[in-house]
This record gives sequence, structure tokens and C-alpha cells, in this order.
Amino acid sequence: MLVVQKFGGSSVGNPERIKKVAQRIASEVSRGSQVVVVVSAMGDTTDDLIELANQVSKQPSHREMDMLLTAGERISMALTSMALSDLKIAAVSFTGSQSGIITDGAHRRAKILRILGDRVRDSLSQGKVAIVAGFQGVSEAKEVTTLGRGGSDTSAVALAAVLGAARCDIYTDVDGVYSADPRVVAKPRFWPKLPAPLMTEMAVLGAAVLHPRSVQLAAQKSVPLWVKNSLKPLGEEDSGTLITSDKEMDMEKFSVVAVASDLTKGWLQVKLARPSVLNSVWDASAKRGLSIVAPQFQQGVLNFFAEVEAKGDWKAELEKLGRDGFVESYQFDDSWIPVSVVGHRFSQDGQALGEIFDTLASAGVSAQLGNASSLSATVAVPRTHAQEAVQALHKRFLGT
Repeated sequence: MLVVQKFGGSSVGNPERIKKVAQRIASEVSRGSQVVVVVSAMGDTTDDLIELANQVSKQPSHREMDMLLTAGERISMALTSMALSDLKIAAVSFTGSQSGIITDGAHRRAKILRILGDRVRDSLSQGKVAIVAGFQGVSEAKEVTTLGRGGSDTSAVALAAVLGAARCDIYTDVDGVYSADPRVVAKPRFWPKLPAPLMTEMAVLGAAVLHPRSVQLAAQKSVPLWVKNSLKPLGEEDSGTLITSDKEMDMEKFSVVAVASDLTKGWLQVKLARPSVLNSVWDASAKRGLSIVAPQFQQGVLNFFAEVEAKGDWKAELEKLGRDGFVESYQFDDSWIPVSVVGHRFSQDGQALGEIFDTLASAGVSAQLGNASSLSATVAVPRTHAQEAVQALHKRFLGT
């Protein structure tokens, strides 16, 4: 049986945790499994590298940022391999490019096109654990690329799909998927199983436990996807959350499953020259791999949430659209963030947004915008009141 295990930054955050990760891998090997391991950068390494880049350059190029940021995962993969060797487990580490993870050419936000995986298969055939640097690949032009924040999840699921793994275990520092961030809500509801559509919606709207593309890919390729806690003692790690296809679960029994906020995003308001040029903004986002979350178009103005990290990219694209006569003006306000309530059919009852606005008003939290889709309802709240907003909405819709 082949198993893919992915360990996030908190799981490999220091030498002691890396040693415990090695023990967990060795335990899986002892059960007779072939194991492919995907690792993220240690702890805050990626943030530290970004800060370092900003200290030497006012506007680092995306290409050089990819060259820099991929160093973090290379450190983790090498250290994990060393720790396994001390446990007498044969292991070999590979970068994304050495693993044959081929991506498009979008630096900082690349998407996987295909995985060759020859060297990974060879190492498995030799009885070795293959350790792969997550979050990264190589373009067809032989440029090093990264997959964006949380991209190691996608690396792991893609490898699991290509290699025919029996399951993909995503290890993090919580027990699984909850109805809210346990650091914000004292007693969130734990979900032992969740349908992929709801998990994808949660991930898109700020639930950082899984990358949205990893959930979509697992559902498309029928890869059993688990979220587990790497900090639990050995033998207790089999509990967690299983993400299933919606065909395997009764979606109707899920009304509200989560309340999420996303501190990585801000509010982008774009005034168009005329409604007929609306698609120009979507074309610009596709060109650079930029996300558009909870869009709302009214009276010639497009409102949506976008990555704060991508503010410079949006500025470049929108100013070009302005010169071309498509955009009159724009404003990126990162003092407002999205807060969302996620649930099946929840937003279709016609009262979802009203209840959200009323609840937030009662809690003394101002809210603007208001967007409802088939699986969620999203409003904008001040960044400084995100925690109070999540707590108030969770109490209203989930009872705690």
C-alpha cells in the first residue's frame, strides 16, 4: 500500500518536531506501507524569507522570489531525510523539479500541469521513503516556480493521484477540521467527515487547514484525503477529518458547517468604464493567477476580495486596463476583510445575509457589501473586529 503524508510548517517547525515526524513516518513504514512524504518550510521560514527580500529590494521580481522561497522546503526535506536515516529508514529527498512536478509559468501562483515522478517511483521500488519539497515545481521553460500559499497540500494530493496512493494524510497542528478556528472560538464543532464541496468553500473563504485546489483535486481524482494532527502521540493519529466526495454523504444534513475569516485578503473596488468590459477584470486575474473572492457587481462598480500579497499585481493590471479605457478608478482597502458563513443551502433561504448583518450589528461590528452563493454568505468587516465577528456569527448559527 502506498501512502502520501504531508507535514506542514508547524509539524516541522523545529528539530524536535522533525524527529517526531520521522518517527511517525517510520511507524507507517513498519506497517508495510510505501511512503511518499511532502514537507513544507519550517515554521515561519517563508515569512522570514519574504521579509528578508523586502529588506534588500523595494519590489522583488516574482522569479527571484520563487528562487528564494523554494529554499525553505529544501531545508525541511533534507533534515527530514537525515532524521529518518538515524532511525535506520532509507530515505532520499527531492525538490519539486527533481520530482518532475511540471507547472505553468506563473511565478508565485503556478498550477501543476503534470507530474512525471520517475525518480520518486525509482526510490520507492528500492524500498526508500521519498521526501518531496512541497509548494514548488518547474515550468516547461525550466524555471523554478511556486504554487502559492498552502501549495504543499496540492503537491501532496497531486502526487497521491499520479502515484495511485491509497490515501493522502495532511498533517497539521489541529485534530482535523472544525467549524471555526479553535484559536478564535473556544468550543468549535469538530467534523469527522465533510463533503468536498463544503470543504472547498471553507478553504476558499479563509479556513487555512487545507488549500482549496488540494480539495478540488482530491475530489476529481478520487483520492481519500485526511486531515490529522502531527502533534498527537503515535497511535492516536488515526483520528481526524475525512474529506469525501459529495456522493458519499448526505449534503442535506449540513446546514451551517463553519464561520471563517480571511486576514490574507482585502477589499478591492473597481469602477468600470462601462458594464460590457466586466470580463476584462477576470481576464486580468486569469493572466496572473490572481484570486477573485465573493464578487459583487452593481451600478458599474465591481467589488471583491483579493490577496493582500497581490496588491502590486492588481495595481499593474488595473492601471493597464485604465490606460486601455476599461477601468475608471480602483481602490484596494486592506482594512476590510471577508467573513463568511458556510453551509449547504444555507444561503438560499433568502434570509442569510439579513441574519448576518443583524447579528453583527448586535455585536457592535459594522459590516458592508453582502454576497451569497449556493454554499456561503460573505460580508466585509473591519480587520480589527474579525475575531468578534467570527465569534458572534458562530454563536448565532452554530450555538457556541
